[in-house]
Amino acid sequence: MRVYGVRLSRRRFATVRDLAAACLLGGAAGWSLTAVGAIASAMADAYEVDLAMVGIFTTAFAATYALCQIPAGALVDRIGSRGVGGAGLSVIAVACLFAALEPWAGLAVAARLLAGVGASLCYVAGADLARASGAGPAGQGVFGGVSAASGGIALVAVPWAAETLAWRSVWITSVVFVALGLLACLAASASPGGRGTCPVPQGARRSVLKDPELYRLAAVHTVTFGVGIVLSNWAALILQRSWDIERTWAYATASLVLLTTVISRPLGGLLARARHQRVRMATALSLAVGALATLGLTRPGPLPLAVCWTLLLGLASGIPFAAVFASAQQRRPDRPASAVGLMNAHANALILVGTPALGAAVDGGHTSPALIVVAALWLLPLLVLPTSLGDRSNQ
Repeated sequence: MRVYGVRLSRRRFATVRDLAAACLLGGAAGWSLTAVGAIASAMADAYEVDLAMVGIFTTAFAATYALCQIPAGALVDRIGSRGVGGAGLSVIAVACLFAALEPWAGLAVAARLLAGVGASLCYVAGADLARASGAGPAGQGVFGGVSAASGGIALVAVPWAAETLAWRSVWITSVVFVALGLLACLAASASPGGRGTCPVPQGARRSVLKDPELYRLAAVHTVTFGVGIVLSNWAALILQRSWDIERTWAYATASLVLLTTVISRPLGGLLARARHQRVRMATALSLAVGALATLGLTRPGPLPLAVCWTLLLGLASGIPFAAVFASAQQRRPDRPASAVGLMNAHANALILVGTPALGAAVDGGHTSPALIVVAALWLLPLLVLPTSLGDRSNQ
């Protein structure tokens, strides 16, 4: 088969096809995470609520998204990623279609709770499909980059669509994205879960909940992924209010936090494959850079400086992703999706608490103290940096 003039083997084509489906599954979750925050002020006006309540829309999503990560991993390990991913996409579509009926806060919260369940199924299934595609850590990096970048695209696309669809742009654009994911998911391999696995390491614990190394990996993922999402939800508002940046430029600049991960997460995957002995050092450096960039947002300046800090946040958030996921999946090859679910549950617990907390701080005029606390969070995983990140066996 030829794709853009390059002859691909059937196996290579299957890898590309499955990785594309994985990216759209993860992208559906990423889009859903940030879509509401993309037009937070407009949503507050349409629903006749304050910004704190708009934060609850994201919190409702994050609550079920976090709670369902581990059960989603168990389902994927048992049933397979394509079936679970397709079910998750369908749940998101139904939730968004109901939410688009009426600008009623109660309906929006219920829809976001349901969408969180669907998104958890999508993300864990997508991560497992990326693993099973055979693309290795680089493939995990591409999956992670597209998943996060979709959230960044939502920060630009949803406000643009709102010019025509108003408050419904959050829900309708999500349905369109999910429809694309369903088509890709139907085309993916029927039973990809059996590829890429290996025997359980000697002495591995039976339950992923009792593996200390997974919790250390989760600490890195919680900060790099969770803090990135929290900041991306409110960065545009921070840039408008504290930096006095015009609305359009503020949203475009804020989207760079997630859009940059299109590059940084695949780069992290290449590093994990080619320079495995430097992964721990790169992870520690990423955490330090994330703290520095967050502190930088406390000191307003010109637009290029804001762009610099958001780009650095995107790099810091993305570099560790592929190595962390590959380490967790290789550590528990008997239950790779459950290992991912455990890590993602912790990350989304931070999103659950941090999104409304930061929103309330910004709304209350306490932006700088809140950002200093967030900067401190970046440094906490350095106290428990995982040893498996430099393990050659994970590559």
